[in-house]
Amino acid sequence: MNRLLLILSSPLISTASFSQPCDYTQKKYAIHQELNTVYGVAKTFENRQESLYIDIYKPIGDKNPFRPMILFIHGGGFSGGNYKDVTNQAKSFAQRGYVAATASYRLGFFRPVIPNMYPWALDKAEPERAAYRALQDVKGAVRYLKGRNVADSADILNFFIGGFSAGAITSLNVAFVNDNKFRPASCDSINSVVYQGINYTRPALGGVEGTLHLNGYNTSVRGVLNYFGAVVDTAILETARPAVFNYHQLGDPVVPAGINRPFYGLGLGISDNWPMLYGSTIISRRLKALGYTGIAMRNRIINGNLHDVDNPALMDTMTANWASAVICSPNAGTNKTQQPRPYQLQTEGNKIFLFPMQSGNWEFYDMAGRRLNKLNILAGQRIEITHSPCLIRYKTNLGEGSFLCNP
Repeated sequence: MNRLLLILSSPLISTASFSQPCDYTQKKYAIHQELNTVYGVAKTFENRQESLYIDIYKPIGDKNPFRPMILFIHGGGFSGGNYKDVTNQAKSFAQRGYVAATASYRLGFFRPVIPNMYPWALDKAEPERAAYRALQDVKGAVRYLKGRNVADSADILNFFIGGFSAGAITSLNVAFVNDNKFRPASCDSINSVVYQGINYTRPALGGVEGTLHLNGYNTSVRGVLNYFGAVVDTAILETARPAVFNYHQLGDPVVPAGINRPFYGLGLGISDNWPMLYGSTIISRRLKALGYTGIAMRNRIINGNLHDVDNPALMDTMTANWASAVICSPNAGTNKTQQPRPYQLQTEGNKIFLFPMQSGNWEFYDMAGRRLNKLNILAGQRIEITHSPCLIRYKTNLGEGSFLCNP
């Protein structure tokens, strides 16, 4: 069996690199911004071409070649809002060392003749199709950002997504919906509608991944910030294992913290043509049943009856501290227990050895995110790890992930 000394005692890698703590909690950087970039074009519910925009914020002077990434998605009932609405959240995380972004997505759906206003929907298909278009667009935005990782000095394995209300629903969908079996039947080709005197077809909307930036990057995320969001089917929570932070007020009348339709608390028949939602209390309960523990899931679910954040400054601090803890604990929320690990770790005396069971690219980092070595390793090679603790990332034909080198 071949034996490789993996992390070499190289003069290019000083022991000082191990002393820098892994910490993304403090705001300490000025930021560079790239605004109003078109990341895609897609057809609206009225069959018009619409440009989709993204704003990107990056820290200045951090010298980190593997910055974590976060994408914020605005709310607005899939009919309003603007990607500029979550600028402050993105800037706050960029000041902490993230590549942070906000992105637009297609809005709107067909409304009834009376009342001809949002959030009333023409029929139950319309909100489902609007949410699905948002899912496709934001998945494209995730791939767009991951495709820029070299230019942005960004780490695709530490990608977070978060949003408010409809933005949180979309973020949860991006994180967990990765199979076309979850595509609603309403997103196939269905009956046309007459809207404001014009006949509109409602064509099939395609697969969950959409068509934007199919560049080889997936849309997996390390964590989700769910600010008063929900899912339409708790079964989607079984398809991936990102870490999750849930925030909700128990009496939220717009997106239920429990089980109900959107806008249930507003009356006037608004909720009649909206699907049933399962809010943050149900999400939390389901994730706990799926084995989420520790920092893999954090909740702040409070008494209150607002569709809003009660203390934005506190939530900014809490979510930043949580995300930093997830980043600095490589095994948090990343591995599904039913998936076999493509490696084994063994100790012999004071030595640690890695036994890859799949050939592929393996990268080795200190706990501050500095890369120590990168190798293409064949299955079965015996690798001695000479610096511990460390973080190991792998990418093989069967997937990618990361883990601590401690056995």
